[in-house]
Amino acid sequence: MSWFVIHTKPNQEKKALLNLINQAFSCYMPMYSKEIIRKNKINITPSPLFSRYLFIEVNDDSIQQNIGLIRSTLGVHQLLKIGENPIKIGAEIIMEIKKAEKDRSEKIKSYFEQGEEVEIKAGPYKGIKAIFECEDADERAILFFELMQKSTKISVDKVNIKKIT
Repeated sequence: MSWFVIHTKPNQEKKALLNLINQAFSCYMPMYSKEIIRKNKINITPSPLFSRYLFIEVNDDSIQQNIGLIRSTLGVHQLLKIGENPIKIGAEIIMEIKKAEKDRSEKIKSYFEQGEEVEIKAGPYKGIKAIFECEDADERAILFFELMQKSTKISVDKVNIKKIT
């Protein structure tokens, strides 16, 4: 059994995944938790790590017979190939992606928490104490602090803040 790469239609990764699983294929779509701020509310949404791509595990001997079936699946654009040969991905790479996905999900939960007091370690706001709100799409920290008697919101690289103990 080998892993191959599928290119999906725009925003149809989940549709392609479900349809391939319904056809008894073994598939994998790496995910990450994305924080989205809308109307001052934080929503954590699972999103595909590789937009428009997912992985499928197929027997090497049957991949050529399954190309048409895979390509005609709803949500699938194509099976990535070099010439006529589908691109193989080593199982060790898939294992590393799965491990990194697991490590990342554990790390996110144990990092800064909303409402926690932090101090900015570097940059123009060095030494200022602030309140951690959330992470933005670029994984920067959104902080609130008092500036001239007004609550001010800033975005700071997470490596430049530390917890106040």
